[in-house]
Amino acid sequence: MNVAIVCDGIGDVVGGSFISTLRFGELLKARGHKVVFVSSGSRRHPRTHEYRGIKTYRLFGVLIPWSEGQLYLAMPFVPTIRKILRDEQIDIVHVMIPMPLGLAAVRVAKAMDVPVVMHSHTQPENIFMNVPAFPGRDALHGRFCAYLNWIYRQSDVLIYPSAFSQRQLPALAASRHVVISNGVNRERFRPTSPDPFLRRFSLSSTRQHLMYLGRLHREKNVETLIRAMAILRQHHPQTHLVIVGFGYEQPALERLAHAWDLTAHVTFCGFVPDEHLAAAYSACDLFVLPSLAELEGMAVLEAMACGKPILIADSKDSAATDFVDGNGLLFRARDPAHLAAQAGYLLSDPERLRSMADRSLEKSRSFEIHESAAAIESLYYSLLPAP
Repeated sequence: MNVAIVCDGIGDVVGGSFISTLRFGELLKARGHKVVFVSSGSRRHPRTHEYRGIKTYRLFGVLIPWSEGQLYLAMPFVPTIRKILRDEQIDIVHVMIPMPLGLAAVRVAKAMDVPVVMHSHTQPENIFMNVPAFPGRDALHGRFCAYLNWIYRQSDVLIYPSAFSQRQLPALAASRHVVISNGVNRERFRPTSPDPFLRRFSLSSTRQHLMYLGRLHREKNVETLIRAMAILRQHHPQTHLVIVGFGYEQPALERLAHAWDLTAHVTFCGFVPDEHLAAAYSACDLFVLPSLAELEGMAVLEAMACGKPILIADSKDSAATDFVDGNGLLFRARDPAHLAAQAGYLLSDPERLRSMADRSLEKSRSFEIHESAAAIESLYYSLLPAP
C-alpha cells in the first residue's frame, strides 16, 4: 500500500502522539509499504526531505505557544495536499492530529475517494490544563470536544489507543472504531544495565530511585511528586528522584525542589534519546506517573517492559490507571502525602518490588508494538477494494 500519515511536528516534537506516529510509520515501512509523512515545516525542518528514511512533505507552519519552540501547525492549501496524494498514488490517508492540516487532508481524501483513518491522539485536558484561566474557558473546552466528535466522524474508521480513550468520546460509539494500543517495542525496551545512565548523571547505585519520564507541563502534575519526596525522605532517606524530560514548568519545579531543600535529592536529566531510555528505566526502583491526563501512557508501558513496578495517579482523566494490576499501586492525584505513603510501602519490601517487577514484565507482553502495527495494517486492507 501507499500510505500518507498526516501529522504536524514530525521530527520536532517530543511527545507521545508524535513518537507513536514515527514508530508506526517506520514499522509500516518495514512491513513493505510505501509511507510518506505530510507535516508542518519548522525552523529545524523547513523543507521537504526524508526523516528517518521516510519522505516527509513540509507545509508552511506557525509556531504554537507553550510548546518549547517545538510544535508548528501547518497552514495547509488544498491544492498542495491534493497534489501530494495524487503524485504519491496514495491508497490510505491516516490522520494523527485533528488540527488544520488534518482537517484539510480529510477533506481532500474524501473528495478523491481515498479511505481515511483517524487516530484519537488528542485529549482536550492536555490543552486546557495548560491554558491560564479566562472567562469562557469552559465553554471553549466544550466547543473543542464537539469539534473532535465532528472531525472524527469524517473518518472511515477511528483508532483509539486505549479503552479509556474510547470512553472519553462516547458520542462516537455508533461510528466504526477500534482500539489499538500505541504499544511498546520489547526488543528495545527491556531490562538492561543501568550503569551508563547512572554514570552519566552521577547517580548512586546504593540509593532507591523514583523516576518520572515525560513532558514537564502542568497537566503532568510533577509538582505533587516533588512535594511527596520531602515527605518520603523523612522515613526513607536513601530515596532519590530522577526526572527525565523537559518543558516550560522546569524552572518552577527546580525552584520548588530548592524551597523544600531537595536540590541534592532530585536530578533533572532533561531530554534523553530513545537509545538510552532502557538504561534510564532500568536505573529506577519505582516508576511514578503523577499525570492528571493520559490517553494511554506510553512511558508506563516502556517502564513495565523494563521490569519496573509502577505508581500511578488515580485521575479520572488518565488511562494509565488501567495498567495497575498486581504490578504497582494507585495514589490520590494531587495528594503528595498519599503518594509518599504508597511509595514508602512499595520501597520498604524488596520482595514485593521484585514480584511487582515480574508482573510488569508479564503484563507488557500484551502490548507488543509489532502486533499493533499488524492490526493497523489489517485495518488499512479492510478499507481497500477487494483485488
